[in-house]
Amino acid sequence: MRINLTLTRRTAVLGVATLVAVGGAVAIGLSGNSAAPTANAGTTGTAILAPALAADTGPLASDAFPGITVRGAGKVTGTPDTLILTLSVNKTAGDVTSAMNGLVTTMTAVQNSLKANHVADADQKTSGLGVGPEYDYSGNKRTVTGYQATENLTVTLHDTKAAGATISAAAAAGGDATQISGLSTDLENNSGPLNQARDAAFNDAKAKATQYAKSAGRTLGPVVRVEETVSTQPNGAVSADSAKSAASGGSIAPVPIQMGSTDVTVQVTVVFSFS
Repeated sequence: MRINLTLTRRTAVLGVATLVAVGGAVAIGLSGNSAAPTANAGTTGTAILAPALAADTGPLASDAFPGITVRGAGKVTGTPDTLILTLSVNKTAGDVTSAMNGLVTTMTAVQNSLKANHVADADQKTSGLGVGPEYDYSGNKRTVTGYQATENLTVTLHDTKAAGATISAAAAAGGDATQISGLSTDLENNSGPLNQARDAAFNDAKAKATQYAKSAGRTLGPVVRVEETVSTQPNGAVSADSAKSAASGGSIAPVPIQMGSTDVTVQVTVVFSFS
């Protein structure tokens, strides 16, 4: 890393030294102002040192370094505890009324099956509803052949061990009108992994700050500010290709489900003062 020293003797200059390295950003403030500096993002760069000079000559004040801003990251892997199922029911008939009545009957059977498998009403959410004509375009003309009614349902499954049987039972209840279009995992009870990731992120930031303070000939003082960003990312999320269920009244074996894992990542920006 190259450090350039720029001195301006006739003009007072207020600046910061920005030290940027792979894995985080660091800003060391250089001024008599006690306000903490802000973080500068980046992965590579040249540090520029611009000291504040009130006159042509004279040493820097002893409090010329008010603090340091660093970024830290921590990641913890946890096991998902929730499944999100997306399914739909499609009914076709010669008129809108018959199509809608068929949809109501079939979707009610699906929802009753979910309730029988201990899925609460609060965990069943209608996420789409529609009805419209179907056409035949043969003979260079458009002819209405019937009407299709569709309802989409998003289901939250908290009992992951019984989820396979619950999904199969719902598909069987809907028969050929049922279509499963998606299955994903979630980590709702993430307080344990989140706390561990926070500790790791802060320790990462403090280690960086300690190293830079030592290089600057200073020691770390109290923390001035902490900002965090939290994200969760499933590894090998569970999914299901679109597929219609077996014939109405048929029996479907429990769907085998692997929960995989989920990464909980915390990024923090910490401002330390100098003592």
